[in-house]
Amino acid sequence: MDKAQTDRMSEAPATPQEERAARHLRMLARAAEIHMEIMEATRTEAVEAPQPGADYSQRIAVVTKSLRLTLLLEDKFANHRDDRRKAAAKRESAQEDWHDLRVKLAMLAAAYEVSEDDEEVDRRVAEVCERVERPEVAELIAASRPEVAVAALCRRWGFPPNVERWLEMADEAMEHYGFIPPEDGEEADPEDPPEPRSAGAGRRKPKPPDTG
Repeated sequence: MDKAQTDRMSEAPATPQEERAARHLRMLARAAEIHMEIMEATRTEAVEAPQPGADYSQRIAVVTKSLRLTLLLEDKFANHRDDRRKAAAKRESAQEDWHDLRVKLAMLAAAYEVSEDDEEVDRRVAEVCERVERPEVAELIAASRPEVAVAALCRRWGFPPNVERWLEMADEAMEHYGFIPPEDGEEADPEDPPEPRSAGAGRRKPKPPDTG
């Protein structure tokens, strides 16, 4: 990962999941502090003002065990948060590496979704495959962020400007074929691919063409 990617990650706002994990870590850290305060108070009482019949060793053993479990849970939360960040960084890096392919798949998704039958799918896909290879289009894709490039090409080619949806479908295809890791960091099962989504209720569509 280069410095620019690291800077973007540090500047990006925390997601709700990250905020919740950070809150849990703060709670666990405070719980660990309380355990230490209890152990210190117990030691002070045992040394300076011992109570008759009090088993200070047992009391400290119980608090120590609870503290150990708290620290283990804190470590688990911290590692889980780090794993999610690493997975997100790895996914973002892969998306940048396959930037051109991601935009092209997004435009193919748009072409497929607006088509009504096999003949229209074939025609529109062929048009997109030809157009994305034109020098001016390739230059636009290379010089623009994916959202900007897809929005511009949708306007230019008369596709619905559902930029987020087209890119999401492109990411699903790239995940399925192993170009980028899944968003949750877990490996996808190639034997059980997700069912394709339909653009309209009640309308059956042909399978998307093989673009590879």
